[in-house]
Amino acid sequence: MSNILLVSATKLEHHETELDGIPIHIIGIGKVEAALNTYKLIHKYKPDHVVNFGSCGNLGNTEIGQVLEIGEVYDDFYGCVVPEHPPIKISNSVFRLFTTDSFYDSSAVYSNKYTECINKCDVVDMEGYSIAKVCESENISLSLFKWVSDDGSKSSWKVNAAIGYNNFKKVFYERFNKEVA
Repeated sequence: MSNILLVSATKLEHHETELDGIPIHIIGIGKVEAALNTYKLIHKYKPDHVVNFGSCGNLGNTEIGQVLEIGEVYDDFYGCVVPEHPPIKISNSVFRLFTTDSFYDSSAVYSNKYTECINKCDVVDMEGYSIAKVCESENISLSLFKWVSDDGSKSSWKVNAAIGYNNFKKVFYERFNKEVA
């Protein structure tokens, strides 16, 4: 792939401006910011492939710092999957991502439909579905890589996000045939 667009929600997840000479573009936290800024970047840079990476919350048995390539992403459209917002298949990976409008809190009580959707997935974030939707609409291939930084608790996010980013760099170099820096 000759023209990769790297996007991340926030610089707090990686503290770098580029990866192997490829600029990292910040698209913002949340579905609206992520969709709008991904769309603008696609039209500006005309990439062959978009790679989104970042931290996520654990919904299952995934280890802190483990990097997952997402296979399918779900939208929390008011706590349920509706025909207008079906899951989007991105790759053959078995890992499923649930994208929500707010930080997931493992101690909160959610509606039955919301909990039903969460139970279908392995991890949760706030940008994945909207990035996938933009790439799908623009006919651009996408890879979503998420690393587990928390289990719905914000207390250890910063340290775990750094661990995950270092692990992601290794996965990125292997997947895109880059030499490890």
